[in-house]
Amino acid sequence: MSRVKEKVNLLKLAPRLLLLVVVLAAILLYRPGLHGPFMFDDGFNIVENQSLRLQDFSKEDLLGAAYSVPNGLFGRPLSMLSFSLNYYVDRNDIQPFPSAYSFKAVNLAIHLLNGVLVFVLTRLLVAFYRERRAQALPASYPAWLALAVSAAWLLHPLNLTTVLYVVQRMTSLAAMFCFLGLVVYVWGRSRLFKGLRGGAPAVLGSLFVFTPLAMLSKENGLLLPLLILATEVVLFRFEAHKPAGRRFLFACFAVIVILPGLCVAAYLLLHPEVLLAGYARREFSVSERLMTEARVIWFYLRQIVVPSTALMGVFHDDFAISRGLLDPMSTLPAIAGILALPVAAWFLRSRQPLVAFGIVFFLVGHSMESTVYPLELVHEHRNYLPMFGILLAFFHLLLTPVVAVSTRKPRLVLAMLLIPLFAVGTYSRANDWSNPSSLWSAEVDHHPASIRAHLALGDLYAGTMTFDPDARAANSQLAQQHYEQTLLVNKYNVNGLFGLVELSKLHGKPVQKSWLADLKHGLESEPIPPGTNDNLIRLAMCKLQQDCPLQVRDLSQQSSHS
Repeated sequence: MSRVKEKVNLLKLAPRLLLLVVVLAAILLYRPGLHGPFMFDDGFNIVENQSLRLQDFSKEDLLGAAYSVPNGLFGRPLSMLSFSLNYYVDRNDIQPFPSAYSFKAVNLAIHLLNGVLVFVLTRLLVAFYRERRAQALPASYPAWLALAVSAAWLLHPLNLTTVLYVVQRMTSLAAMFCFLGLVVYVWGRSRLFKGLRGGAPAVLGSLFVFTPLAMLSKENGLLLPLLILATEVVLFRFEAHKPAGRRFLFACFAVIVILPGLCVAAYLLLHPEVLLAGYARREFSVSERLMTEARVIWFYLRQIVVPSTALMGVFHDDFAISRGLLDPMSTLPAIAGILALPVAAWFLRSRQPLVAFGIVFFLVGHSMESTVYPLELVHEHRNYLPMFGILLAFFHLLLTPVVAVSTRKPRLVLAMLLIPLFAVGTYSRANDWSNPSSLWSAEVDHHPASIRAHLALGDLYAGTMTFDPDARAANSQLAQQHYEQTLLVNKYNVNGLFGLVELSKLHGKPVQKSWLADLKHGLESEPIPPGTNDNLIRLAMCKLQQDCPLQVRDLSQQSSHS
């Protein structure tokens, strides 16, 4: 009898033990990428940010670090403070600034914690679903599905950008507080449903404690109440042990979701310029962004279910903008498909609540960054939190033993194969990210039409120091090729032109007049691409130092000849 009990206990512990194995596997998979470089926004936010370099823990220094960069609506102080603490712990007298390794290692630790939270959240959600609506499922099903979802999420190659691009700690920290808030809510909500103590305080804490923490990490933390509302509407359905419990829930969501939502909507309707002003520096309008994002969402969905590392990347500036409903042709079908998703969730809410929840969770998770806000069109890190919904729905369909019994074994085999394939993709990408050369070479190989990828590789070649004149000439030639490649995509791309000008300065070569004409036109008439401000600052600094290959007046004089 004791052996039977031991066997049963071991089976109960098996998902937790295997989760530990998955966590260790994630560490090994990500390990090569921890040696990679800082990049792009890391410079402005972290490396060049003197306010992060804490010497003590005075109130003034901590506040200065927390609000050192005016990011977003609230400044993202918790994320910035975490960077400063990272610096404080790892600083030394020999190296003025810590390597990217320690920052990436902290990012990985946050990712691992988030993976554990995904396990806990999935288990709580599925346990309630089984108890309330699917008693035919085995008692062990919630734990095993939680293991599959958390393993897929931890090892998925689409999450790598959030982990190894240091500044995206803002995304993972906000997601951490969102996952914590969801865990607390589902735990408290289950107790409220059963009439047990502690339910109401947990619900309040999830909404009024974790929402501020999430939004002070990054603005999309404001989505936590909406994600909780989606959980309530689809899975819990405002059912409670007593009528007072229902009234309590309605009051909570009225105060923290409905009223603020109406206020924001009214303000934007009365002051649309607040939203539309950001489009002045974009090469697309609000309608073009909405049309394009329909295609982007399907691109994300494909990458979540059937990921291709060849299509992944730091940048996706080569993603075609939808200029009309049939330009490109996939735009109209993509929009129709997006509109069909919430309809499908509505019809699935009774027969397949977990699938319906996954669809709604994914759409709500993208409702801020993939709709009307004038942000760049595509970024992988935007899926870090929403991906949970799709993985939950997908692996539930693969692993559920009570639907389509005849296909149970093939579905189980597919689920068991997908997670190792995710791991292989992550390890491949982590190796690419292990040093600047392999990273930017892979980016150019995967995205040959990406201006920003060519700029990054061009900057790498241009900045490579060597005393060998032949190697220096070869690097200069390669840098010029990549800068010129950006001009084949956009003749007036000012960053590529700045690269050619600075390369000429570095090697004492004359600046071509056609570059100056195109540079002036780009600055005056074209949307200013990311990174241009840094180039303008460098141009102004070299003018002050009287060490420029061109003067500002050269740009104005050139206009009379163009």
